[in-house]
Formats: sequence, structure tokens, C-alpha cells
Amino acid sequence: MVAKRAGVSAHTVRRLTGGRSELFELVMESKVTSTAAERVAAAAADPRAVPPLAVILAAAQEVFTSPGRSWDLLELEALTRARLDEDLRGIEAGRIARRWENTRALIEQVRASGGLDADLADEAVAHLALALSAGLAILDPVLPGRPSLRQWNALMARIGTALAPQELLLSPDHEAGTPWRVRVDVPDRPGGVARLVRAMGALHAYTVAVYVIGSDEAYRTIDLALTAPPGVTADALSAVAMAAGRNAHVMPGSPDDGLDLPTRVLDGATELVTNPGWAPIAAAALVEADEVEVTEATQGEDDRVDVLRLQWTTDRHVVLRRDWAPFARAERSRASALLRLSAAIASLTGDSPLGWAVPSGPGALWIRLARPEDSDAVAQMHERCSEQSRYQRYFSVAQWRDVQLRRLSGGHRGATLVVEDEQGGIVGLGNVFPDESGTGRAAEIAMIIEDAYQGRGVGTQLLRRMLDLAVRLGFTEVTASVLADNDGMLHLLHATGLPWTSSIDSGVASLRATLAVGRSPPGGTT
Repeated sequence: MVAKRAGVSAHTVRRLTGGRSELFELVMESKVTSTAAERVAAAAADPRAVPPLAVILAAAQEVFTSPGRSWDLLELEALTRARLDEDLRGIEAGRIARRWENTRALIEQVRASGGLDADLADEAVAHLALALSAGLAILDPVLPGRPSLRQWNALMARIGTALAPQELLLSPDHEAGTPWRVRVDVPDRPGGVARLVRAMGALHAYTVAVYVIGSDEAYRTIDLALTAPPGVTADALSAVAMAAGRNAHVMPGSPDDGLDLPTRVLDGATELVTNPGWAPIAAAALVEADEVEVTEATQGEDDRVDVLRLQWTTDRHVVLRRDWAPFARAERSRASALLRLSAAIASLTGDSPLGWAVPSGPGALWIRLARPEDSDAVAQMHERCSEQSRYQRYFSVAQWRDVQLRRLSGGHRGATLVVEDEQGGIVGLGNVFPDESGTGRAAEIAMIIEDAYQGRGVGTQLLRRMLDLAVRLGFTEVTASVLADNDGMLHLLHATGLPWTSSIDSGVASLRATLAVGRSPPGGTT
């Protein structure tokens, strides 16, 4: 090929270069490079620059994403020909020896810092690393499928941490000063959190705070604040976190992350004593939201994984947004509690929180604004309700299960009220939604009362509060969809004295009435 491009004979090329093997060696030395190999060589030359596991993960990721940059096609061809060509075998043996020595030097660093199990030989680990990278490059063009980069990184991190001794205590060879936050779901089993902290330690990272912020489906959501050496990237942290769990999210941290949660809460509460209006900002800081907005109760976005909508007062909601990780249940409860604290402080100056005592048989019930943490109690109340009660509310026995409970429990535009018994259980739920089908000035109302409390005046009291809220929120009309044979609910609505108009379609009565603006709040003890 060289002779053809130069326009001379092959004999001339061999005479000038000293032979085919010499020419091939020059080509290999000057043209064939590997950034992954260079990364390993640089780490071997400067042991304190980057933690070894971070180097290994970066090299493994590069081999996976760009096999040709790590193992040039010409070198792969030379490796296959080396079995038959003695001169070529000598050239490749020298090149592979350099890779081998650099890989071994990196592995020795891991061992010296205490990160490699004593039962594992350096030669065996180096052999595995080279064989894995070369094999991946050879097979890449013909593989029928491949994992995602996240899955590959998680596998490499799992292998890296598996090579460590059971008692992982690394020598402090790297200065860990860069703050990070890691959120990940770990198995809800003994040792699940320990495995995460241990995996982060393999990157020479120091864990400065651990918070459990939720649990679901046999997993716990862990929020980890840590400091890591400068050479540790977000990709490396994510890979190691995925090796210990699932759904990893990584973001840059701050020096305040090490401050324990109670102290952070108390600092925010102290500010609220003199400035209750600071509550939305304090709530956003508490859950590390990217954006905060105070909006009218009927405006803005409904609750979803990256949007946290909280009822602050009757008229105003706080909407928090965050891109780097979904909001967890515990964060919803914390932010809601902080807003309630500000409302309680404000009530000392005369702005009473919304709530009514309702006489009911031998005891008393309490109607109040819903909170995010009510979702479990709301679900339990639905389970206690009969199929008929659920069907009359949702026109389906099972549909309530498909409704996001955090929205049903207050994370929507409008207002949500719950009825609470003396033990703190939820026995009723009332929703005031903006009616999307009209002009925007109509409120759709819906309610459900637990069977044991029906017929005791609870529904009447709850409906009166809901209509009062609709007026207070600026709605001029109210709508309701009721099964045509639900005589109890139809009687309850007509008993309000509102001028209802109705139409029936497919067994469902659609009712609409004009609200009396300026109507007096219903009676009761506040």
C-alpha cells in the first residue's frame, strides 16, 4: 500500500525502511494511539493525581463508547497475525508489555492504598483488564446487542468494588475536597446503606452526611453528601452509586451539605419567627429545589415527580421545581411542615390557619387543608370504604388507585380538604378543582366520606367548607358530576340552596350552579 501510494516498487520501500516488520513498527509507533492506555499510563506515572478506581472507570467507559480509540483496527489486526508472524509477534509483545506494566502499576496503587483484596493477584487483575478491553474492541462490530452506557458503568463499578477487601480502609492518598450530592435507591435490607458508603469510599470519597428520605418497593432512597478528590467525575460517582443500587442522581454539592438536617431545619425556622413570608424560600432550600414560585391556588402546575406543589394558605400554593432528582416523600413532608410552621407563626398576628371543628356523634372531627403526608391515610380511608362508596365517587371501583395520591391529597390546583378523626385518621376527602371544560372560573367539586361516618352530618359540613373555599379562591360557578341514582349526594347538593341546573347523560348527572359572591363563611369553631 505504501509503495503504491508513493509510486515506487515494494522492493524500494523495503530497502529504504529495512523491511516490512520495521516499517510496520514505525507505523504502529507513530500512528496507533490509545487514549484509554494513555490515561492509565498517566495515572501510573502520577499516583496521587486521580484515584485509581476513577481512572479504571473512565478507561472502561472510553473502551465501551469508542473501542477504536482504545484498540486501533491496525493493532487488532496485528494481534491476530502475531500468531503466524514472528517479527510482528515481537512488535506487539513490546506494545502489550507497556500496557501490561501500566495496568499493573495502577493495580499496585489500588493495593497500596488498601483497595484490593489480599487474595487477588495483581497479574490476574491486569490480565482480566486487558483481555476485557481487547475482547470488547474485537467483538464490537459484530455484537448483536449491547447494554446502555449506564448499565456498563454500573457493571464496571460493581467489578471494581468487588475486588476490594471486606474491610475497606483506604490510605488518605488523595485530598477529598470537592463536595457532591448523590441520591440513589439501595436495597431495603441490612447492609444496603453500608454497601453504598463502602462503594463511595473506593473512590477515596468521604461521606459527610447520610439521610434516608423515602422507601418503596423494597428499596430505600438515600441522600448522600460527600467530598471527593478533584479527579473524580460525576460519571464515576454515578457508576459507583449504580453498582450499589438503582436510580442514581448526582449533582455538585456545597460546603453546607455537611450541616446536619435538624440544624438546617432550625436555621430556617429561626428566620420564620421574624419573617413568616420567608417560608417558600426556606422550603425550597430545605429540599434543594432549583426554582420556587408562590402562585394563586388555582394557577400553575399540578404535582408530579419534578414539581412539588404544596398548599401554604387557602389562597396561595408554593410550587417547587427540581431537575437533578425527583422529589421524595420525606422531602414533601418536610417542606409542607415548614410551610405549616410559618402559617402557625403568622396566626399569632391574627391570620388564623384554615380549620374547623365539626361535632359528630360522641366525638368531634376536624376539617383542615390536606398535606402531602396524608396520602397514606387517604389510601387507607379508600380501602375502608365500600365498593359502592368508591364507585359513587369515581364511577369505577378501582379508578382511585390510578389517581396519584399526592395530587389527590393536595398536590393540585384549587384546594383539598380532609376530615380527621380524634386519632388523626382520615375519614373524608373533598377536592375543589378548576373545571378545565369551562371558562376557568368554575370549580369542580368532589368528595368521599368513609361509610362509618356517613349519615352523621359530616358530608354537609365538608361540602359547606368546599363551597366557601371555591368563593374564596375566586370561582363564580361550581360544577359536580354525580351518578343519577346517587340520591344521597344529589340531596346534599340541593340542600345547599344553590340554583343548580342539571343534565343527565349515560347515567351521570352533570350539575352547575352560580356561586353567591360574598356569601358568609359557614358557621363552626375555628
